[in-house]
Amino acid sequence: MPKGSILPEADYEIPILRALVTMGGRGPTSEVIALVEKELDPKLTDVDRGKLSAGDVRWKNRAQFVRLKLVEKGEMASGSPRGTWEISDRGRKRLEGEG
Repeated sequence: MPKGSILPEADYEIPILRALVTMGGRGPTSEVIALVEKELDPKLTDVDRGKLSAGDVRWKNRAQFVRLKLVEKGEMASGSPRGTWEISDRGRKRLEGEG
C-alpha cells in the first residue's frame, strides 16, 4: 500500500477512546464504530472506504485491529463481553493528556 493511501492506524486510537468516553465508558462495537466514523470521515481516503476481499470495509477492519492494540497497551479493557468495547483507566488518562 503506498504511503498516504490509507489512514495510519495510530490516527484511530484517540477517536476510539473518545467515542468510548462519550458512550459512558463502554458500548457495542457497532455504536463505537459509528462514532469513530463521524470523527474520521474527513480523513478517510477512497482506499480506506474500499472493501477487502472478505467483503469488510477496510477502515472498519483496521479499527478492529487498533482495538486489539489498545487492549494490549492497557488502554481498553481486555475482559469485556464479546461485541462490547470498554475503555480502561489508563485509556482515560491518555485522553486527559490529549486535552
